[in-house]
Amino acid sequence: MDQSKRTTFLGTINREFEEREAQTKAESLGCGYIDLSKFPPNPDALKLVPEEDARLAKILPLEKNGRTLSIALSDPENPETKKKLDDLKSQKFELVFFLSSAAGLESAFDFYNLNSLHKKSVRKETMFEEKSEENLASKIKSLGELQEKINSLPAATALSEIEMAAVHSNASDIHFQPHEKGVTLRFRVDGILHPIFDIPASQAKKLVTRIKYESGMRSNILDIPQDGHSSFLANNRKIDLRVSTLPTPFGESVVLRILDGERGIQSFSALGFSEDIQKKIMHALGQKTGLVLVTGPTGSGKTTTLYSMLAELNLPESKLVTLEDPIEYQLPGVSQSQVDEEKEYNFDNGLAALLRHDPDIILVGEIRTQTTAHLASEAALTGHVVLSSLHTNSAVGAISRLRNLGLENFNIAPSLSAIFAQRLVRRVCSCASETNLPNDPKFLEAVKRIKETHPEMKELKIKKAGGCEKCSHTGYSGRMAICEAFTVTDELRQMILDQKSEIDILTYLRKEQGVLTLFEDGALKVLRGETTLEELYRVTN
Repeated sequence: MDQSKRTTFLGTINREFEEREAQTKAESLGCGYIDLSKFPPNPDALKLVPEEDARLAKILPLEKNGRTLSIALSDPENPETKKKLDDLKSQKFELVFFLSSAAGLESAFDFYNLNSLHKKSVRKETMFEEKSEENLASKIKSLGELQEKINSLPAATALSEIEMAAVHSNASDIHFQPHEKGVTLRFRVDGILHPIFDIPASQAKKLVTRIKYESGMRSNILDIPQDGHSSFLANNRKIDLRVSTLPTPFGESVVLRILDGERGIQSFSALGFSEDIQKKIMHALGQKTGLVLVTGPTGSGKTTTLYSMLAELNLPESKLVTLEDPIEYQLPGVSQSQVDEEKEYNFDNGLAALLRHDPDIILVGEIRTQTTAHLASEAALTGHVVLSSLHTNSAVGAISRLRNLGLENFNIAPSLSAIFAQRLVRRVCSCASETNLPNDPKFLEAVKRIKETHPEMKELKIKKAGGCEKCSHTGYSGRMAICEAFTVTDELRQMILDQKSEIDILTYLRKEQGVLTLFEDGALKVLRGETTLEELYRVTN
């Protein structure tokens, strides 16, 4: 065993011995014991005792509940400890004591450095040059310096650098994934997770505590999931972070969803919708009433599409109101409201309240319950355009989903305006090479269908992903939508009233509206050289 490993090993053994000794002492004194490496203090409690006083008195405030204050200490007989405890008692605090090891207490003082204790200041704006030609691989490489010095950086500085690197990399999510030896930092870019580097457990704990504090979570609660949000400024724009924690055997797993308003709302063509789909979207949005649904699994871009629709409808003469969970992007001129289940403010009673605000256009983040489905349907029937999402595998499947939620056919048929099912595929990089069509029966069947609906498709070649510096040798750069879409006609309304099956409805739509399935729309984009067949199969299974 080399010297550094031997030192680490002995340090671990000594710390475990100290903790056992502290636990035995606590039992003999008849008070509680706490391992501060596992149960960090609440930042709000730390504010009650300045760091200088806490270090001198060798105490650490843990939790404040009314006038009851929990305190960690290592030596009850220390004169400075007794003096500070008397001071807290004179402030009418009822004290509850927990004995800790001296080493644990000393390490826990670092939590003062993690938090903006006396005032929560706005993080200084960061500026960086956004170079589209700078690839993810080079950005990850540049983070090597951060990995080397991360142990010596204050948690706030290290976290800021990680967040800025993620924004610079066009990442949608930052993952802190704990394991037996520490935490792996990963960025999700274009829907794919990329490992960045490993963070030692000691520093990761400080980073997680910092994240929870900035996000309004309870730092000392480690065994239940929590949600929060924070924000920072970068390049003259506000970046919002939606934060979620999940307890695991090796610590808390943390995910930060990056919500960049400037990049969040895009045109339909920029999102990758074909001209045919864009026409159907604009037709649906041009109606004065009706329910417009966007369907797909989590991470399929539903919210982005809904926001783009909302932006298209955002005119001075219209009142737009939203009900979301959570609000992902702030839209000027739109009244946005966020549900809060803890306060019993949900989609059901929120939508009922929203309808009393004289809206023209309503966005309901998601239809989850029978009550929300009924209210959305009634709103669409009484002079409102209603935008919402559902979790279904196909556009036609949304009709069955509404039925399963308890809507009658006589509610569904007149209220529906259009349905769009979508997925996100990666765009192939310009380094891709051209190749012939594969002998793939499913793909060739889709090609046959595409020739019927798009006779202009004559030269049939596809792209094969390559790899270059620009795309970090992944073969892909950016994402686009593939979509299955239809508008609701009088004939289709009658089919819904007649309880026709999904197969009957899809057969009608393919014949009368030239509807392409998700796979076929993806195959069309493969033929146009926008993505690859391998990527299409990855997304559509």
